[in-house]
Amino acid sequence: MEDLYTLLENAKSNDDYRTILEILRWPKGFYCPRCGDTKAYRIESRKLMECSRCEAQISATSGTALHGVKNLRIWVKAILSLLEEDGLSSTSISILFNLDYATTWFMMQKIRLVLGKHLEEFLGDQKEDVSIPCATLKKALFKRSTEKKIYYSQNAHNPEKEGSGDCNQPLEQLVLENTRILIAYLLGTFYGVSRKYSQLYVYENSIRVASSIIDPLALISCFVRGSPLPRKAIVNYFAPQELRRSYRPA
Repeated sequence: MEDLYTLLENAKSNDDYRTILEILRWPKGFYCPRCGDTKAYRIESRKLMECSRCEAQISATSGTALHGVKNLRIWVKAILSLLEEDGLSSTSISILFNLDYATTWFMMQKIRLVLGKHLEEFLGDQKEDVSIPCATLKKALFKRSTEKKIYYSQNAHNPEKEGSGDCNQPLEQLVLENTRILIAYLLGTFYGVSRKYSQLYVYENSIRVASSIIDPLALISCFVRGSPLPRKAIVNYFAPQELRRSYRPA
């Protein structure tokens, strides 16, 4: 089998990315989520696997955070964009992928929500859970916020990339510098955010800070594990009314 990293590097079509997601979802071979059987038939015309025992038809993304996603190429590229040094606003990403703003906004918010669930597994024992008072983040917030959590990995610290000094300096100083990076990121990329979205951007910033120790395939794989994240969850808690009306799934 061709190396999975090579497959990812050379992937161009949705079929290429579907193959990658299948391998990430079933690294030891197909496993039916309904009955547990390990044998399946491939239905090429529908891009599905049919369980030989219970006849359940399952795709690489069915029942996962990417359930119902059609354009796998765009979604995987958007996920991997969080490992890049510079953040991109939804407007920039919509231009990059030729999507309307509402679709891009929902896509990125959903990605951030999923990452929030898996943040600890990426940072592991190196995670430091630190509260940031609203007074510290207020420069980047449109409205006064309650305390937010950020996650900081000392091994992810990169002085050349972040201009943050020595990795061996006290945790309090590292946290302060990472907070400055977070505020600069929120202001420079999004020109400030409202408090109800701030935690999602904290998740994204945490991933970017730790990007040097995150395996891109591990990042992608967390999206083909677990249960789906319904659109309603995003609409009810995060979406402005004008975005709800114009949203079209990617």
